[in-house]
Amino acid sequence: MEPIYERNGRTVGWLKDGVIYDRTPQHRALIHNGAIFTYDGHYLGRLDRGFFRDKSGHAVAFMKGATGGPILPIPEISPISPVPPIAPIAPIPPIPPIPPIPSLVWSNFDWETFMRG
Repeated sequence: MEPIYERNGRTVGWLKDGVIYDRTPQHRALIHNGAIFTYDGHYLGRLDRGFFRDKSGHAVAFMKGATGGPILPIPEISPISPVPPIAPIAPIPPIPPIPPIPSLVWSNFDWETFMRG
């Protein structure tokens, strides 16, 4: 599992095989062709070059190696990766809207607000 960091470098979740887990680790969302959806099909944003972006294209969180966005903080040393539960079968996601041009600024949303849509 790969750690997901928020704008201050704190680990807020994990990504494994297109599934986003929170720190507990409970599955929160899935990624399909770069688009991020909740399990009930609600569109949240996109994963673009390592940045999790909101619907406006602003960065909410990042993964190691992210490029093409705001200046990255030094990430914390992530906790040991948890063993994820088996994620439910992903629904067929709807077609996402056309993504905005990725911005070079951080979103006003924090990770939890972003995940709630």
